[in-house]
Amino acid sequence: MRSRTPDHSASRSDSARPDSATGRRRATRPTGPARASSARSLRASSARTTRASSASRARPLALAAVAGAAGLALAVGIPTSASAHVELEASSTAPATISVLTFAVGHGCGDSPTTSLAIELPAGVQSVTPTVKPGWTITESAPPADPSVLEATTVTYTADTPLPDGFRDTVEISALLPVDGQAGDLVAFPTVQTCESGSYSWSELPSSDPDAPEPNEPAPALVLTDAASGTGATDPADASDATATAATTSAASPIDDTARLLGVAGLAVGVVAVVLLTIGLRRQQEARR
Repeated sequence: MRSRTPDHSASRSDSARPDSATGRRRATRPTGPARASSARSLRASSARTTRASSASRARPLALAAVAGAAGLALAVGIPTSASAHVELEASSTAPATISVLTFAVGHGCGDSPTTSLAIELPAGVQSVTPTVKPGWTITESAPPADPSVLEATTVTYTADTPLPDGFRDTVEISALLPVDGQAGDLVAFPTVQTCESGSYSWSELPSSDPDAPEPNEPAPALVLTDAASGTGATDPADASDATATAATTSAASPIDDTARLLGVAGLAVGVVAVVLLTIGLRRQQEARR
């Protein structure tokens, strides 16, 4: 009786059989745990790609937003000499008249609060009488030993509580304007603003040279007007306009060149940032479609 050798070829996997047409072995598909592991790997890879793509799109947007905020802060935060000085208003600007001079301050030394204002009235301005101001202590320089000698007078207002930056306050001094003054004369009142940290010396006068640089710390000043009308104008209509102008004459000077350039630069940076932000948002929307 012959023994038969079992044929194991029939038990081979179909994946190991050669393809009848090509003679190649068929690819084996993963099953069970192998297939689940492969799916997890694909999902993880896709998630990483999505996060990387989102981060790359978000980075330019974040940079544009930061640039825009910086530009806006630069444009808004830089003070100009037109808004950073001691202002002066006069009730009268005619020579040899009693005028109430109102000095106003609306800022500190940077962020530091104001502690005092020392106002110098020139020798030609006499009969100086400071007005009592609640919250401020007044001191006045000693009068000259010889009354016939005209000397400048300094009136100092010291705040009982420092005036914070960004808050406005005023002090008033009554005085006789120069008796021998002429219409068109400039009368300046140099003022030292002292703060808890730092100080400003508002004492610079504008130059008659049109090409000269503008003063950085202009002194409060007024221009004397015609004694007859108190305005320096002859036509009634012009006199009305001139009165309003003279009564509000102050130390305002043209905007400082440096401050102007910084403000323009800040606005330019802000505009560029807005454009970049808009482009980035459009690209992000198109990528989502």
